[in-house]
Amino acid sequence: MSTIHLTVPGRVATMPERLTSGRAVGAKFRIASTERWFDRAAEAWNDAQPVYLTVTCWRQLAESVLVSLDTGDPVIVRGKLVNTGFERDGRSEVRLEVVADAIGPDLRWSTAVVTRTKAAAADAPPSGGAEEPVAVRRSDLPVAREHHREDAGHGVGVPAGEGAVRA
Repeated sequence: MSTIHLTVPGRVATMPERLTSGRAVGAKFRIASTERWFDRAAEAWNDAQPVYLTVTCWRQLAESVLVSLDTGDPVIVRGKLVNTGFERDGRSEVRLEVVADAIGPDLRWSTAVVTRTKAAAADAPPSGGAEEPVAVRRSDLPVAREHHREDAGHGVGVPAGEGAVRA
């Protein structure tokens, strides 16, 4: 059996929830990915049905997801596609999930300010004689959209544009 690795652009469809397994922290949420293309003959954009996938991640990635993502946020998820079996009402069912090893903002539809975690900063290579890094306050950066977790009340209607675009 071979492993399928994939990269899926989409929008966060459900608020990430915290998972725990022993000492490991995890996160689980759903994304919606919608292919969109322009029909030149009709001079109109067309949207396919969205594909919804459950995404799980663990450890530092999960911690970052839990503090960073809200419903509606445009993301790119990379990971391994797995069949998760479970039983419901006496029937065996299978659900496709993505076990993510990387998740980031889709910069086609948003902007981002990157803040390294303590673990990432510790693993960073030494500067090697380069200039000392200059601290930049978030308030000094240009902001295209203020992002507040209280603002998460916006609808989960998944806008098109997250998938491949055909001309």
